[in-house]
Amino acid sequence: MDNNFYVGFDRLTNPQTSLRYFMNLILGFGETGASFVRFLETRGLPYLIMDSRLNPPGLSHFETLSEKDHFLGGFNKNVLNDIKRVLVSPGIDFNNEVLVRARKLGIQISTDIEIFIEQTNTRKILITGTNGKSTVVSMAGHLLQNIYGEDKVVCSGNIGKPVLDTISLGNSISIIELSSFNIEHSKLLSSDISVLLNIDQDHLDRHLSLEKYSQIKKAILKKTKRGLIGPGSFKSQLLKEENNYDIEALLKPFEKDLSSLINQDWPFHELINIKAAIAIYIAMEDLNGKLNLNNIKKIDESLIKESIYHFNSFKRMKHRYEIIGIRDGVTFINDSKSTNISSLEVALNSAQRQHGKKKVLLICGGDSKGQDFSKISEKTLESIKHLFVFGKDKQIIMNELKNRAECSLTKDLQEAFNLAWSKSLKGEAILLSPACASTDMFSNYKQRGEEFRSLSGFN
Repeated sequence: MDNNFYVGFDRLTNPQTSLRYFMNLILGFGETGASFVRFLETRGLPYLIMDSRLNPPGLSHFETLSEKDHFLGGFNKNVLNDIKRVLVSPGIDFNNEVLVRARKLGIQISTDIEIFIEQTNTRKILITGTNGKSTVVSMAGHLLQNIYGEDKVVCSGNIGKPVLDTISLGNSISIIELSSFNIEHSKLLSSDISVLLNIDQDHLDRHLSLEKYSQIKKAILKKTKRGLIGPGSFKSQLLKEENNYDIEALLKPFEKDLSSLINQDWPFHELINIKAAIAIYIAMEDLNGKLNLNNIKKIDESLIKESIYHFNSFKRMKHRYEIIGIRDGVTFINDSKSTNISSLEVALNSAQRQHGKKKVLLICGGDSKGQDFSKISEKTLESIKHLFVFGKDKQIIMNELKNRAECSLTKDLQEAFNLAWSKSLKGEAILLSPACASTDMFSNYKQRGEEFRSLSGFN
């Protein structure tokens, strides 16, 4: 347990002592900020809330919160004079003025992930990567829940449930999805198993360079008992370190068996996510002393067959290369969760395997987050019959791709869809894979995906 949270309780009733000295400042008040409040209130610990928004979404979680504990509509670093610890939400920029000042003053800065790791004794499985995080978390959760017992395994973090809300659940295995924002704010994150799925362009508007973004992602492997690494050129140096293992190499002997899981409704790129989930199970069995990761040839085939059996009951997540229907021979694919170029390329490659070259009418666009669309490979673009671009950065995307694919600028998603439908032929696919954030026109990627579903007529 982290006793620092409780320092000074014997003095809190002393009227000559300023309560503010023991204050926790919650910086950012969305889902994570709300979970900080619940965590602190159950322990009787004082807090202040600060957010740049006048009506942050975290307020909706509580019927009443004292207005004297709110600092809304901006950031005020002067509050730090009364603060013991800053509890930072992942959406807050690393160089936020309050955080910069807190570091200079030597005030402790903590994330919900760090607190969770300090406060619980569960087996901790941390999962990050540019793409596939939520899918692998849900797959691993499904697999381990079926094997070890549903009440033993809880999935949390960036996938939706704040980690601090799971502390009292009594589970023995925690599978946690981490974004680069979570890792950037955290110090060394200890874990039983850490998984780095992949690294490619994303969030460059915040991290400024791919090198910096890559360093942040790799930090997840620095203090783990078993590190699992997915495909990519970034992994060669990491695999030289002790206790790091190549996911592809672990499962290579069982490639044929695992490929049987990929059917008409599952895209080919889902295979690496399946491998990652099974690799997590293998690593757990290694930690349990039932096999040895250093002797791949000794992995029992029955373990793989058991995994495949449980995957047959797994339901894929919505908005992730989701085949929502076929009309007049045209397939409609909702990949709204695609928020970066690498996820777009993966989707296009899977679509080309299913439909062939020049058979995809692609709809993309939104907030490009500083990505360079000229980096998309020629081979990937071979799948595109026509590209329809919408959203805040549509002109940037258009300028980078217009000489490499047939492109049309459109006003919004509805116009893009209507044009794609008018140009589509039997055997082709209309694919929404935006490669961009959705918040320029939608509340989130889910709303964007649901609009595409509605336009497609498959409600």
